[in-house]
Amino acid sequence: MRQYSIDQVEVSWQGLSFKEGLAAGTSITESRNAPSWTQKVNGAVSKTVRIYNPDRSGTITITVDQESLLHQQLRALAEADVLARNVVGPMTVRDNSNDETMTYLNAHIASQPNETRGTDSSTFEWVFNFENFAKLPALGNANTVGT
Repeated sequence: MRQYSIDQVEVSWQGLSFKEGLAAGTSITESRNAPSWTQKVNGAVSKTVRIYNPDRSGTITITVDQESLLHQQLRALAEADVLARNVVGPMTVRDNSNDETMTYLNAHIASQPNETRGTDSSTFEWVFNFENFAKLPALGNANTVGT
């Protein structure tokens, strides 16, 4: 078993490090647009057939502190993308808890977050679309409890 800590996760995209702007106590959430496999029932013989779905696209949701420089930098990139429509690139998520690296290809901001104003500082969810991803299992003993 590994000892996990979100503080050990590093995200980078478009030359930005997300380390200082991530909201404390949050997580980074990946969501696929479609499952890797679907099944169809062949009605004539009541058997199922497994079908591979090549769609590996999805979203990454990252919660950012309202007061962080990262939030302002992401706003600037979102505005630049409206003008140039070219702020797209790989997003890398490195989990030092287990030596795992995930790369999300052709990542881009889906939309700027809906913001609220109040008497306290808030957090905002930035959602990024991605086209494909590359990740391999971390099979080593990195950060294993008891070693």
